[in-house]
Amino acid sequence: MRKRVGILFINMFLLFGFISVKAQHVNLSNFYLIPNNKEILLYWTIDSGPTCNGMTVWHSSDSINYEEIGNIGGVCGSSSSATPYNFTDKSPLLNSVNYYKLRLGYAQFTEVKTITIKYTEPGKLYVYPNPSINQAKIEFNNDRNKQFSLTVTNSIGNVIYKKEGVVESEIFLDTSSWNNGSYYITLTDDSGNVLKEKLIITK
Repeated sequence: MRKRVGILFINMFLLFGFISVKAQHVNLSNFYLIPNNKEILLYWTIDSGPTCNGMTVWHSSDSINYEEIGNIGGVCGSSSSATPYNFTDKSPLLNSVNYYKLRLGYAQFTEVKTITIKYTEPGKLYVYPNPSINQAKIEFNNDRNKQFSLTVTNSIGNVIYKKEGVVESEIFLDTSSWNNGSYYITLTDDSGNVLKEKLIITK
């Protein structure tokens, strides 16, 4: 008889324990990522209802291996009203995919969110694809909205393309009519600062 009572008590404990765990499932809404220069802002809201004990922010560069990068202690959420939260990742990967997820309490993980920050270091000029065939893209940092003069010369110094008053930080070049060989791209701002890069055309 004692054995039956013991088994019944254990089953009831497991049943109510399961119900208790299930009741603690936290409803998350408005989980999104915002790029801010070289940082990423994470925003999310816990709907009113069940609460959790602490939250952690997890980051990955390959969607497989994650590491904890932030911790928000205390009770998370409120039984009576929706509660907003935010976290700033001050050192995300640049020009690569960042994967984020949250852990609410001890076991509940959220869906994964992804974001890529495109950033070009000041004073650098990027040209790709390089070598190129029919089109090339030029990228450079123009956060200060300066005006640039763009000049493209061939291997013997002849100017084959020129554009004044460049203010955008991305420029597309139609290279479909250019011959195979080396070309030299020069950007000069209104203060006389110069950025240079070599482009190779292969067809």
